Amino acid sequence: MGNLLALDVGSKRTGIAFCSDQTGVAVSLETIKHNSIEALAESVLAIYHDRNISTLLCGLPLLPTGEEGAQVVFVRGFAALLENEGVVVEFVDERYTSDAPASVDKDASAACKLILTYQERNS
Repeated sequence: MGNLLALDVGSKRTGIAFCSDQTGVAVSLETIKHNSIEALAESVLAIYHDRNISTLLCGLPLLPTGEEGAQVVFVRGFAALLENEGVVVEFVDERYTSDAPASVDKDASAACKLILTYQERNS
């Protein structure tokens, strides 16, 4: 399956998780704080290349009805920046990934759950 990188993209904070193909275990990385979509793309591309990522997962924040709202437009725009750099992005429904306890980084936890969802779907 290769190394996975998952992103729970937000307008100011983006949760990030990594899964090595050797361990198959999702681990959260430090949440990226950013002021622009371009700054976020730069940070993600550095991690993508540094960790030899084969699949980049991007949480798709669908509305409870399954429809796409304004945040999906933002996420798809961000993904397009990465795709312009040759990154293949796969989207994962993130509607049920944000239920972490208050003591946990909710953004990073959601990113880990994206990896788990992807692994279950592809096993």
